[in-house]
Amino acid sequence: MKAIIIDRICTSCGCDKDTAREYLDAEVRNLRELRDANDLREGDLESACDNLGIEQDFLPFFCESLIY
Repeated sequence: MKAIIIDRICTSCGCDKDTAREYLDAEVRNLRELRDANDLREGDLESACDNLGIEQDFLPFFCESLIY
């Protein structure tokens, strides 16, 4: 699923795959930091999708990223 998300980010922002991967990793890192600080709020996962310009169909990816 990560490869699909990276492709969608590339399409959304017109960047290359390495840059898209960095954007995705940064969003996941941000969500984990919020979780670890006990500050993860309703809407943060949706915001991550919006920040990356991808559909909210990818919310399960971010949920799984917070579990592992």
